[in-house]
This record gives sequence, C-alpha cells and structure tokens, in this order.
Amino acid sequence: MKYPLYEKAKKLLYSEYHENFEIVKDSPYHKRYVNEKIRHSLQVSGAGNGILKHENYFQGRSEEFIDIARTAVLLHDIFRFQEIRILYETGKNVDHGVLGAEFLKQQTDFNNILITLPIKHHGHMIECLYEDEEYKNIKDEQLKEDVKHIAFAVRDADKIANWQLLTSEFDSVKEVWLPYFEDDSEAQSLLPPESWEFFVKQEVIPHVAIKTRTNAGEMLATLCWLFDINYQYSIFYCKKLNLLAKFLQLLKQVKVKDDKISIIQEVVKDYCKKKFDMDVL
Repeated sequence: MKYPLYEKAKKLLYSEYHENFEIVKDSPYHKRYVNEKIRHSLQVSGAGNGILKHENYFQGRSEEFIDIARTAVLLHDIFRFQEIRILYETGKNVDHGVLGAEFLKQQTDFNNILITLPIKHHGHMIECLYEDEEYKNIKDEQLKEDVKHIAFAVRDADKIANWQLLTSEFDSVKEVWLPYFEDDSEAQSLLPPESWEFFVKQEVIPHVAIKTRTNAGEMLATLCWLFDINYQYSIFYCKKLNLLAKFLQLLKQVKVKDDKISIIQEVVKDYCKKKFDMDVL
C-alpha cells in the first residue's frame, strides 16, 4: 500500500460521517449539510492531490511525507460532522478547525504537527498560523517550512474545491452557503461597504469585519479567498475548470449589479495576472 496513513484517514473520515449522520438524519437541513461535507472532503482531497503532484515544493519528497500531506488535506474537515451534530443538538457554533486538531491529537496515527497545525488554522486568516505558539516554537526550520506548505496545500484545496462545488451545484448547496437563501429581495443583492473595501484592496475579508450579512456579500467574501491562494497549480486548476468565470455568473444569480460585476471581473483579472502571471477570464 503506497499511502497507508491516507487509507487509515479515509476509514476515520467515513466513521465520523456515518456516526454523526445517524444522529442528524431526521433533520433535512443537517442531513444535507453532513452529506455535503463528506463529498467536500473527497473533492478537497482530489484537488490537494493535484497540488502535491505538480507544485515544486512537494517534488522529490519521500512517500511518507506525501502520505502525511495527503492525510492532512483529507482530514481538514474531520470535526465538521461533530460540529454539525453539535449545531443540531444545541444550536451552538464551534470552531471545527481547532477542535479537529485537538481530536486528531488524541488519535495515535494522526498526532503529528504536520497534520494538526494545518488543520487547526485552515479556516482562519493565515496570520493565525504564524502567530500560533506551537508553530513559533518549532526549532527545526525544515519542519516549520513543511508545516507552512502543507497548510498552504490544505487551504488552497479547500477553497478551489468549494468554488467547484458552488459553481456546479449552487441550487442544491445554497441553503448551507447563503445566510438568507430563501430571500430574493433587493436587500440581499447589496454588497456591504466593508466587504467591498477589502475586495477592491485585494485582501481576504476577515469574518469579524463583516458587520452586515447579505447573500451577495457572502458570495463576495467567498470569492475573496482568491487573495489567499498560494500555489500556481491552484489557479491553473481554476482556469482549467473555468471556475472564476462561473463564479461571476453566481454573483449575477444573487443579483449583484452589472457595474459591480464589471469591477469584480477586472480585480480578479488584475490579481491573477499580477501574482500568478495567468489570464483566468
């Protein structure tokens, strides 16, 4: 078996999925949410495998290292299933990245900083990884670089897989993604000023900066993930599947005005050309 840890990770992933599915299955919303997340985990794994295969940092590395990196990508959302169960049972939201890392630290096979640290911060601003005391205390510079690059792979794969899901199955997943998915009013087409300000500066929108939530604003925040993409292959993946152009169509679907979409298109084109030297639209 070429990637034994990855195979164990798949068993753990499905175990968590099935156990929590049985608890939430009587709720159509939570059932859809859990089912979306098992599919998402596999899609992220596929995107991540492409990154690991094509990006220079991972070339010539040992099979053991690639096995660990593949495992981190696959298990990035390992606590999502328990998170959804907790939401179903209590109505409370928890940080599935932080709790996922703690969960994996209790598993002998997966208690590895190359897995737990990238997972802990995959949904946070990248500065949270750099400021983490465990990361800062790594003395081995090669290990520190490895943690960072696996984190980049996890973060990129998570984003591009989500874009792929949204652009291909928007109607079936919008209940999970949009704050007011049944509201088709003009108010939901508005882009909150604070979100727009971050976008035109080509910066990721921190969650705490979003004071007003609208369907259009949520989609713009999701597109802003572009400014946190790390690898050339990730943008190539988007270009190959035409994901960014399709995402502009989603903005039209949530009724963002044409003049705003024109600006968004130019910002996306400019950023990808400037950072990745790639024409994506």
